[in-house]
Parts: sequence; C-alpha cells; structure tokens
Amino acid sequence: MTRSFPETLAAAVVARGCPLVVGFDPRPQRLPQTFTRGASLPDAVTRFYRRVIDLIRDLVPCIKPQIAFFEAMGHEGFRAYEQTCAYARENGLLVIGDVKRGDIGSTAEAYARAHFAHADALTLHPLLGTDSVEPFLAYCRDAGKGVFVLVRTSNPSATEFQDLRCGDRTLSEHLADAVDRWGRSASPQGDYSAVGAVVGATWPDELGRLRARMPRAWILLPGVGAQGAKVEDLASAFDAHGLGGLVTVSRAATECFEPQDAAWEDKIVAAVAGLRSSTARLGTGDLR
Repeated sequence: MTRSFPETLAAAVVARGCPLVVGFDPRPQRLPQTFTRGASLPDAVTRFYRRVIDLIRDLVPCIKPQIAFFEAMGHEGFRAYEQTCAYARENGLLVIGDVKRGDIGSTAEAYARAHFAHADALTLHPLLGTDSVEPFLAYCRDAGKGVFVLVRTSNPSATEFQDLRCGDRTLSEHLADAVDRWGRSASPQGDYSAVGAVVGATWPDELGRLRARMPRAWILLPGVGAQGAKVEDLASAFDAHGLGGLVTVSRAATECFEPQDAAWEDKIVAAVAGLRSSTARLGTGDLR
C-alpha cells in the first residue's frame, strides 16, 4: 500500500529533527566561481545543487526547487531541474516542486502528470476552483503525493486581492476553507491531509487565524530570511509534537557566501545548521 504524503512528510521531519525546507532558486551571478568556469550554466547549476544536496541531506527533510529559475535557462535548464529533483530523492530528501500551476480539464491533468514525475508535492494556484485542483488530488489519493495551495502569499501586495471580503470572509479565508474541504476529500483519515497550504511567514498575525480554518493542513511558510520574516513568529502553525509547519529558506541557505569564496561549503552547512536549530524549537514540541 502506498504511504500517504502526510505520513511520509511527518516521518522525514522527525527523522531530520526539524521542519526546515531549503529552496533552490538558481541565480547565475550567485553560483560559486568554481562551478561556472568553463561550464554551461545548466551544467554548473546541476553540479552545484548536487554538492549542496550532499552537504544538507542529513540536516533537512525537504528541498523546494523553484522551477522558474530553471526554466529561464531553456530546455537544458529543465533538464537541470529534473536531475536535481532526481538526485535529491535518491538521497532521501522529499522534493516540493514550486511550480504554482493552476488550470482546468486535460491541461491540469497534463500538469499533474508532468510535474509529479519529479516531485513528491507541488504548489498550486487555486483560483480556477475545484475542477482545477481535482487532477492533482487524484495523485494525492492514489499515488501518495501532496499539494500546497496558495492561501496567503508572502509578498506585500498580497493584500490587494487576498484581503477582499467575499460575504463574511476574506478571500484568504475562503481559500483556507477550501484547503480544509479538499484535504478531507483527498485524505479522510489521519491527523494531517495531503492538501497543505502556503501561508507567508511575513503575515504572522494572520497565521493563527488561518491555521484554525485548516487544522489538518501542513503549512508551507515562505518568507524567512531575505523577505524579513522571523522564525520565532511562526509557532502557531505547529502542533504539540512540533509538526504541521514547514519553514522555507532559500537565499539565506544557498547564497550565504560570495561567488569567489573558497569556504562556501562550510558557510552553507553553518547556515543550514543554524536554521535547523531555530526551527526545531517551533511549536510546543521540540524536535531536537
């Protein structure tokens, strides 16, 4: 029997002792010079992330490659994305494909088929409604996959639409209710469902309110580090066992050095280890 995504994710978080997700957002100007000399950009990116995976695979449960940065390199960039995802999974890391897809009918089915081939979970836009999400939910039910639905994004102008009131609720609250509903459809059993949510760590005052509307959702929390959010403000996403939330960090983990710095490996390990320690204490459950 295929293990459900929430079961797999919880086991990985407990095994690594933290709920930290390292984002992979390849920026050519930030790669170590040792990889960029005499190499094509996609090859340099692939080799860099293979080494990063070697360094962090025992420290964190998940990586989150942002596909836009790979797609910007053309078809060879997509190959780099495929190879990076494959290498991470070979080394025991879960992959959250940050693809933010959202469409209907056969197009949604094609997106789900294409991207679940490389990732354990995907990020989704939900504004086209239930029929745009259903093809992805089928993979949650039948193949042990997961999704993270955008509910409250981390960017400042999220308020333009997500704060709009639709009846007695804001748009974000409607989306949170939908996440809970979809989760009960995809995962009727268990403490957590395969349908998670993206809630920006930059909105800590709203986090508890949205968590209350989707008690069975794993919450992906972007915004710590470069966007200014603080780890200590995120406790309301977590349960008594230190589960239920995932703190995502990209630049603070993989761009914590200058390209010419010979000690870049040590700096990545130190940065991830520090973030690992701080996130392990979230909630009332200490995962250390």
